Amino acid sequence: MSEHGAAPAPAPKPGAAPAHDPVEELARQVFVQLSANVHATSGEKPPHLKLVELSFRLAEAFQAGNLEFNTAARARADAKAKASVDVSKIEIDFGSIGGKG
Repeated sequence: MSEHGAAPAPAPKPGAAPAHDPVEELARQVFVQLSANVHATSGEKPPHLKLVELSFRLAEAFQAGNLEFNTAARARADAKAKASVDVSKIEIDFGSIGGKG
């Protein structure tokens, strides 16, 4: 425990990478630019949470539009979908595995 009585935050597990969320990453970039533009102008400023909300909405809209209009992005998504395995469609005959032969 620290001197203030609170337990320290747990250390990240070695080798564990944080999950990559492309919408969050894009929303962060949008938020930074949007905030810079808003605060560079005079006048009333919207609350930061409204800018965060707008950033996520714009990022999600971009991701959806990117797959709809960008043929390269659509091809990558299709290739990734074809390369993945749908575990629910795998049939395993456990009888033949444990059976005596």
